[in-house]
Amino acid sequence: MTPTLLPSRSPLPGARPQTLLRLLAAALLPLALAACNGGADDDERDDPPAAVAPPRNTAYLETRPGDVIRVRIEELRPTQAAIGYDQIYYKLGRWQGDFDRPTWAADPALQLDYLNRTVGKKFDDYCEDMGGTERAQPFQTIAEARAARLDQPGTFTCKDAPGTHAANLKTVAVGWDGNLYLTDGHHTFSSLREIFDGGPTLPVWVKVDANYSDLPSAAAFWQRMVDERRTWLRDGQNQPITVDQLPARLGRADGQEAGGMQEDRYRSLVYFTRDIAYNNGNLPEFAEFLWGDWLRRQAAGGQLPSLDLYLTAAPASTAQILAPATLDKDLLPQGANDSYAAAVRDASLKMAALADADIVYGDRDAAGLGRIALEPNAAGGSPTKKARDTLEELPRHDVKADDTPRGAGKLWFAVNYRNCGKPAAGTCWGW
Repeated sequence: MTPTLLPSRSPLPGARPQTLLRLLAAALLPLALAACNGGADDDERDDPPAAVAPPRNTAYLETRPGDVIRVRIEELRPTQAAIGYDQIYYKLGRWQGDFDRPTWAADPALQLDYLNRTVGKKFDDYCEDMGGTERAQPFQTIAEARAARLDQPGTFTCKDAPGTHAANLKTVAVGWDGNLYLTDGHHTFSSLREIFDGGPTLPVWVKVDANYSDLPSAAAFWQRMVDERRTWLRDGQNQPITVDQLPARLGRADGQEAGGMQEDRYRSLVYFTRDIAYNNGNLPEFAEFLWGDWLRRQAAGGQLPSLDLYLTAAPASTAQILAPATLDKDLLPQGANDSYAAAVRDASLKMAALADADIVYGDRDAAGLGRIALEPNAAGGSPTKKARDTLEELPRHDVKADDTPRGAGKLWFAVNYRNCGKPAAGTCWGW
């Protein structure tokens, strides 16, 4: 019987039926083999499936270096694996003044002063980091302070519009995939992500520092980032990592949400040496990690005590952790030798003892990383006197001798927030 796939009229006029059957078999054989092989010949069957390029984020492909853009925190990709948690705790502790604190409850003017120094600092910092300088004015009433929220822009006003002062903005690079890779501001945006009135969707302003969306692949993009020192590929223990090990989001790692950034204790230590051992202005990206790497090497070589030998967290008591450690006029250590402030003091002395041309990391020297030269018997108003005062203030609480509010030290906020987990009155904060 003639197969039904044959046309009703032979394509080869005059051909015999046997010839037509042979032609038909020859035509159907490759189809049959393909069906047996899953639709491919032998060579094709051995090839892996073609890689499918991930979809690109088209929102920022046309941005140029220098552009100021408004984004959500969740759009920012980390280019480092770790942050100094105590720097985050300092921000979270200071930004969340206790509205129910009894210290000045009987004096609304003093209570308002305290709230402007704490809650108000959150809005000053936000306005500055968004390129808006600072708040237009301090809170005029306690009710105004209670009502102000970062996620409700109508409840506060910056002195200038966001983005006005682009030099104050944190920076991003547009990746080969069109996403935004943060090159400066991991601590700032992690703090804003974790504050109760911030979060992943909080709007922030950043400046585009580079656009690499014309690069052909992820490998080419990350190689450029490494070559131009726009990423720090080490974990919280300062061990090398690959780009695949970078976290997917900003903020601390915790059990409540996947992803997050590791803790680097030496990065916290370096933060507290700011304005004591180094100035922070106009430093290269990841400068604090370079200092942290140097301090680790000093500790490993026995030139500096390991951070593990100091009392920086529980089970040590808050009083032990915050025991003052200072420098006298001759730059001789005074006070505690094992507190957190003592760790800052000892690290600062080691950093300040470098010469300007001494190498800290790679080709970065001490002068290029902001090193402050401390001098014995320096006069009032000198960098050394300011550095000594900054060290003395680190563990200071927030009540003056006359019972009026003052700005507490960074360590005081950080240690108490780490211990409490939130701003709280009573024994947790030692009020």
